[in-house]
Amino acid sequence: MKNTNTIGVDLAKNIIQVSVVSKNNKELTNKELTRKKFTEFLVKQKPSLVAFEACATAHYWSRVAIRHGHEAKIIPAKAITPFRQGHKTDKNDALAVAEAAKRPNIKVAPRKEIEQQGMQAIQRSRELLIHERTALSNHIRGLLMEFGEVIPQGFAALTRRIPEILEDGENELAHIYRPTLSCLFERFHQLQDDIKFVDQQIKLYVKENNPCYRLTEMEGVGPISAILLYATLGTGEAFKNGREFSAYIGLTPKQYSSGGKANIIGISKYVANRRLRAVLIQGARAYVYKLKEPKSTKDKWLWSLIQRAGYKRAAVALANKNVRTAWALLTQGTEYIKYQANEQQVA
Repeated sequence: MKNTNTIGVDLAKNIIQVSVVSKNNKELTNKELTRKKFTEFLVKQKPSLVAFEACATAHYWSRVAIRHGHEAKIIPAKAITPFRQGHKTDKNDALAVAEAAKRPNIKVAPRKEIEQQGMQAIQRSRELLIHERTALSNHIRGLLMEFGEVIPQGFAALTRRIPEILEDGENELAHIYRPTLSCLFERFHQLQDDIKFVDQQIKLYVKENNPCYRLTEMEGVGPISAILLYATLGTGEAFKNGREFSAYIGLTPKQYSSGGKANIIGISKYVANRRLRAVLIQGARAYVYKLKEPKSTKDKWLWSLIQRAGYKRAAVALANKNVRTAWALLTQGTEYIKYQANEQQVA
């Protein structure tokens, strides 16, 4: 689509700003459209490059644009900012999106299909339930401390102590608060059941979904990691190689190089997919700490790395290797094989 228009889109909840730039880099129009009018606009336009800033609903609208014969790009906001001229307005933002889309080396965000967004939604909902459970637990503990009732850490201790506190009529817990505490305790149990239900759904889906199941064969990758990996990676076509995908997640070190001298300054804490990276590193850390007798060639490599750099760096290195392996598994459709370092292979 080199000889077509470029459409830059600044998305919002109800009003969408659209800038149309011709192949000769002339802005043809820049106007506001409602959601319904924007859909009609995409239908009427000749096949074009439609670029969106990576934000809420960007994946949905990119799928709509593709269904109507357009090419779609989702560009991170950080890559668009240098192309905005003047004040930050919707018109200038839409034009900046169109300008950024035409640049040759702009890194685009991988577009998610409906199934991938469904997986991501399940994981986000699970995180919400976990945060709500933790907040409710802290709320109950904090209030009970005002009545002289201190509950040890852990959900098991909370589950055991609340009935005892409610049944004890001689403690200093206000009678007016007891019905409310009982209601909160029931809500806590409901959250526990909801989290278990979501976990069961995730495990069931991973078993039925072949790509996710193959990802769980890797060391330190469980059902949650597999779903997040597949939701982010998909078929892997959005990335040239495994290292590019690893850099996208934030598992490769940053560089600050000049004058032919390369300076490696560690992984980024902010520019990354921190949710996925945290899950991968946590799973890798659990595997690293349990590693006692390395048998496979990968375990031997990991064990030697532990001796040299320690457990934490080894966990990050394992997560990095798993991400690159995941890209290869999904793009090539192969199975993960654990190579055993037995005497016959060595010979």
